[in-house]
Amino acid sequence: MSELVIGIDLGGTNIKGALIDTGGNIVSKQEIPTMANGGPGIVAGRISGMIDELGRRAADSGNNVAGVGIGIPGQPDKVKGEVVFAPNLHWHHVPLLSLLNLKKDLPVYLDNDANVAALGEQWRGAGRGALNMIMVTIGTGIGGGLILDGRLYSGTTGTAGEVGHTVIDPQGPQCSCGRRGCLETLTSATAMVRMAKEAIDRGRVTALFREENLEARDIVIAANAGDDVAREIIEQAAYYLGIGLANLINLFNPDTIVIGGGVSKAGPILFDPLCRTVVEWSLEAPCKAVKIVPAELGNNAGCIGAGALVLQS
Repeated sequence: MSELVIGIDLGGTNIKGALIDTGGNIVSKQEIPTMANGGPGIVAGRISGMIDELGRRAADSGNNVAGVGIGIPGQPDKVKGEVVFAPNLHWHHVPLLSLLNLKKDLPVYLDNDANVAALGEQWRGAGRGALNMIMVTIGTGIGGGLILDGRLYSGTTGTAGEVGHTVIDPQGPQCSCGRRGCLETLTSATAMVRMAKEAIDRGRVTALFREENLEARDIVIAANAGDDVAREIIEQAAYYLGIGLANLINLFNPDTIVIGGGVSKAGPILFDPLCRTVVEWSLEAPCKAVKIVPAELGNNAGCIGAGALVLQS
């Protein structure tokens, strides 16, 4: 008999869960719709059901469950076991652990989903073995997670790693946080789509179309096919991301930076201008000491990292 942990990745659309062994290997997986419109009680019930199902699978294979880790798309209060704010779920101060109503002897740990993904990549992914690692995820917004001296760093209020809300250009576009020129207004998938639509509105000739369903991956595909407008957008996003990473390199002196999210699959068209900008704007010694790599775990990072929460607690 061996001990397993359960890792839960709570998203706005789906809930992913996995049984994970102490080596970080996924033993069994499950994925169900979140049904966020039903409210916190419904979502908590679905998480509880998933935990029960994964627990049964562990028992059927003769194993114990040592604990549960949950990555949430927002800010947790790890002491109270509540979700302080989760914008995609429209949650404010939701007492998630109380709503789960699990066995009292089963420890449960909460953390932000970007932090959890960083833990996963450091444990079993592109940052395997890294002592000081920063993960930056490029999606609808920009997320981040910090691993310092081998441990997840959450800060005083649990909000450390908000890379997307570091200000790069104070005169830049308005951000959802109320400020201007945050990194995610300049580099995120949303920002790239905005830039594409602006270029089309200016009459630029491009294979891209001004449609509501235009996505960042369409821009990446067009850029790799030689579309000038798409290449300019990727290069501009890479430039601002490079400045953001240079600031992080100068501040934290990491050995590894992992870039996650769908845009990270763009390849050299993103990473070449990104790395040139990092060299230009960061100090020589920390720049030479860091490697910048794409994430490896994909959709499994959240579950694996959530499992790591249990083992590191």
